[in-house]
Amino acid sequence: MGVSHLLQSFGGFAVGILVLLLPFALGWIGAGDVKFFGVLGALLGVSKLPRVFFYSALVAGVIALGYLVFGLSKTTRFWDLWTDTKIAIMSFGHILPAPVHQRTRNQDNSVPWGVAFALGTIIAYYIDDAGRWAGF
Repeated sequence: MGVSHLLQSFGGFAVGILVLLLPFALGWIGAGDVKFFGVLGALLGVSKLPRVFFYSALVAGVIALGYLVFGLSKTTRFWDLWTDTKIAIMSFGHILPAPVHQRTRNQDNSVPWGVAFALGTIIAYYIDDAGRWAGF
């Protein structure tokens, strides 16, 4: 029983890191957020990660929408992100955008993914433990 839990923990850690590796490489998310999601995967296991990520993305969307409603973010940031994505895909990853810490120096607000992961975990683990709302 102990070995299976250990393997599930290692698997959750690896999947948690791998899921956010591409967004980190493109500069969309910070390294601390990637490590935090890996730790969540290690604690919760692989089976809970999709639901946690689903609810975390919803929470991050609500936070981003709040930034737009209250005028705390510029809408040009979305178009910059879209352009960066197209360039990264067309260049097969040879041309990558500037990292998050360089983009946020000009006082643009970025979504605090750590908060989104924490709230998404609470929702997935305590409120929708069976996955009825998420569908999985």
